[in-house]
Amino acid sequence: MSTEALPERPLTHVTGILPQLQPRPKTRFSIRKDEAGRLVPRHYEGVDPALVGEKAFEHPAVKKWWQWLREDYEPTASTALITPCSSVKPYTKSPTSRKIRGLLRRLGLWSSDGDRPAGIEWLYFSDLLILVPYERAEEYPACCYEVPPDIVLGNSRLEGLVAGLLAEAMEAIVRRGVVDVVVFLPRKHLSLWETARRRTSVWPREHRVTYTLFSTRSLGETIAEVVGRK
Repeated sequence: MSTEALPERPLTHVTGILPQLQPRPKTRFSIRKDEAGRLVPRHYEGVDPALVGEKAFEHPAVKKWWQWLREDYEPTASTALITPCSSVKPYTKSPTSRKIRGLLRRLGLWSSDGDRPAGIEWLYFSDLLILVPYERAEEYPACCYEVPPDIVLGNSRLEGLVAGLLAEAMEAIVRRGVVDVVVFLPRKHLSLWETARRRTSVWPREHRVTYTLFSTRSLGETIAEVVGRK
């Protein structure tokens, strides 16, 4: 007998049969970690050795990306969704990205003529590239680097560099029309996010959602509320 077939009664009426229920099957969602508890990187397009670790911050392609963010990037919507980068690259192939993509489709925020968001700007917060639009996440260098957050956090020089670049990037996207940001970031990224926010007086309206790998319900409710007001 499955739990769905049980009559709607107080819990005291079913406790006697609970030991007979079969355990729920494991879901397909899993998190791959190494012996130290760190997420195991997976690169579908390979890794450029010059884009691994601290030396990646000196790479010409990375510096060109920072310049593009400051000077040329044009958001397509007034609301941006900020999510973390991933140990899986391109980020678009990560489990979290698949969940969020499905969420945006259900909310009607996905284009019917292409594989991209519509009505919202989806940006990945990268420790190396700062902000990566969903549409460019499969391009080089976003597809092919490996810079774990722990390389930045605790390194005062890199923390200052990343926070400064993020502050500049946020100023730029506000000037180009972004009014609201829905922030869905884990604690490590939030520490850099907060440092950047303190460095500038130009910042969009922020709507923060507690980060979790296992549910997008609260995220969906917040996005629907923010986008629905416009």
